[in-house]
Amino acid sequence: MYALSKALTDAFSRRFARAVRETYREDEAYANTPLGRVALWGFLLFLLLLPAFLSPYLMYVTLLVSIGALAALGLHLLVGGAGLISLGHAAFLGLGAYTASHLAGPLAPLGILLGGAVAGAVGLVLGLPSLRIKGVYLAIATLAFQFLADYVFKNWEGFTGGIRGRTLPPPEILGIKLARPEELWYLVLLLALPLFFYGKRLLSTRAGRGWFAVRDNDLSAQVAGVDLVRAKLFAFMLSAFYAGVAGGLLAQLYRAVTPEYFPLTVSIQYLAMVIVGGAGTVLGSVLGALAILLVPELLNALVGAFGPAYAASLAAWRNVAFGGLILLFLILEPRGLVGLWGRVRDYFRTWPLPY
Repeated sequence: MYALSKALTDAFSRRFARAVRETYREDEAYANTPLGRVALWGFLLFLLLLPAFLSPYLMYVTLLVSIGALAALGLHLLVGGAGLISLGHAAFLGLGAYTASHLAGPLAPLGILLGGAVAGAVGLVLGLPSLRIKGVYLAIATLAFQFLADYVFKNWEGFTGGIRGRTLPPPEILGIKLARPEELWYLVLLLALPLFFYGKRLLSTRAGRGWFAVRDNDLSAQVAGVDLVRAKLFAFMLSAFYAGVAGGLLAQLYRAVTPEYFPLTVSIQYLAMVIVGGAGTVLGSVLGALAILLVPELLNALVGAFGPAYAASLAAWRNVAFGGLILLFLILEPRGLVGLWGRVRDYFRTWPLPY
């Protein structure tokens, strides 16, 4: 009986459960089991067909979460990957959004990528202090950059439009206007999916392993042969590039860019996505964006269900409930939503077999 159980378990593991990875090629694979590859292609097909199943409002919320997950992934690579902290992430979103606003309409895809490049270049410069300082001192340096960017966004009227901001026409691809959320969804997929796949692959490569070594102990990483200058600057540049692309997409969704979209509270919001989702993983950025951006929408719907007579009095308690949920979750699950998902996945990986 034991031999039969062992044979069934081994056969199950080879076909469905994730086996031991013996080569770097296997470690870098997006899906290394037949079931995983089928699930990956099925998920991509689901993303393509998603607008057919959602209302315009739900599609709009989906776009917000998707763009938020892309920006959160950039911060995940910096905080969870290289162990560097940033409180200026919203500033990079603003750089990408304002740059994309100057190349809108038919040039929207180019403008979004250019916004990411501009944000990445500024992130490379901002990463220079990380070569000498870290921890809370680096956080203060990035906080100063956030305040500086907020001042520039409000006063450089030739580039940002000042307090009034800038408006954008609908983006176009091959002459097709993407005016509705279900149409804009395909532009987001076109630009965001490659970045998600690249981020997933990057964490399994030499550069990603170098980041993890820097995160654990930068002195030990340097002794082991990691180029600290290259690792830290690349982390800041890539994180800013992701945020810039997300900012450009956000500008296409809002059709307007104003300084009020990128305050310090947005930087803190993205840092909360990293903590709640689980730092250092692509899935953590998605789960963190879902939790931080979707839960307030659910609370809004719950408050609205009580009617206008109670909406005003319950609106303040909505934020209290949201903060309490985050605090309670962090106490019960310090590893974030990724840790919770990992336990569920490990249980079903061999269920109902004995081990």
